[in-house]
Amino acid sequence: CYKVWGSHSEPPFDVFLTNPPYSDDHIEKLMKHVTSSSFGNKPWLLLMPQWVHKKDYYINATTKHITNPCNPFYIVPKRRYVYLPPANFREKKDSDTHKKSSPFVSMWFCWGGNQKRNEELMSAFQKSGVGGCDVARSKSALRDLRRGGSSKGKKKKSK
Repeated sequence: CYKVWGSHSEPPFDVFLTNPPYSDDHIEKLMKHVTSSSFGNKPWLLLMPQWVHKKDYYINATTKHITNPCNPFYIVPKRRYVYLPPANFREKKDSDTHKKSSPFVSMWFCWGGNQKRNEELMSAFQKSGVGGCDVARSKSALRDLRRGGSSKGKKKKSK
């Protein structure tokens, strides 16, 4: 993909959707690409580890971008995603737990291409009735979710 990105020879597309490799500097390269001027105002949805939103490269590529800052929103699964590796990919263990789990929590990082479309996407998702996920409008809303509140900053009532 790096050769295609570098040559600006991507096929036409409307939305960029990916679950990138999490090793090395792949996520950093991805963030530079999707926030570059050559990428334009295309929407993107990226399934990545939750910790990415705290990384300097993510912050610098989004909210602190010099020429084109953006404020992504986040779709946070209420239950941790289970990843199934290819058969025989990992060593046999006494427990099968490690075959189906990831060492991190993942979530969707979403940007509509501009602030208006971003708001429309958030609204559409919230109205869709899709269960199993919360929407966080910002990094502070993510913090509120982790603390047991809703994405609107209200605390959930105890049962």
